Amino acid sequence: MKRLLLAMLLIGAAIGTIYLVNRPSPTTNNTVASTVTTSETTKTEESTEVTTENCVSDQCLEIEELEYPVDSELPDAVIDALKKALDDEYKAYAVYESVIDSIGQVRPFSMIIRAEENHASQLKSLFDKYGIPIPENSYLNNVTVADSRTENCTIGVDAEIANVSLYKDNLLSTVANYPDITQVFTNLMNASQDKHLPAFSRCAA
Repeated sequence: MKRLLLAMLLIGAAIGTIYLVNRPSPTTNNTVASTVTTSETTKTEESTEVTTENCVSDQCLEIEELEYPVDSELPDAVIDALKKALDDEYKAYAVYESVIDSIGQVRPFSMIIRAEENHASQLKSLFDKYGIPIPENSYLNNVTVADSRTENCTIGVDAEIANVSLYKDNLLSTVANYPDITQVFTNLMNASQDKHLPAFSRCAA
């Protein structure tokens, strides 16, 4: 019996020694935590500072004493680019609205039309920022659409391809010196290319 107890004590002591040798040290954990904290701090420091030049819509509220319109006169070519962008978004909205009026609340038109409203609002925020009068949508109730969902989806494909080309091949180069306008144009182009075009392509197939 004594030999059995002695053996058990020796085994227990060996297990304790192994645990102490292999246990992670507090210093190691602290080092890892410090590394993570430092990495997060670096990411925060690398974030883009919001300024008068690059703020868009609600971001401009972060800048104290900023009054609209900002004290910056845009060149005629940039103003024209803004008008062309809004005109294209207006046209898309009017077409998709007419489709819904004609064949009902069908996807993807019932979803994309809300996105077009948002696109127009983003552009209008730039018009407000620079004190440019916002034109009316002359396309409302003034466009022709097809009779079927598939045919209208084909129209949507063509419209979104044209929209991407407008931004990529024309408008973005014109506004390259204006980070705020470039940001909005790029966002709208990407939405058309990555979301709207695939949706219309699926229903047109």
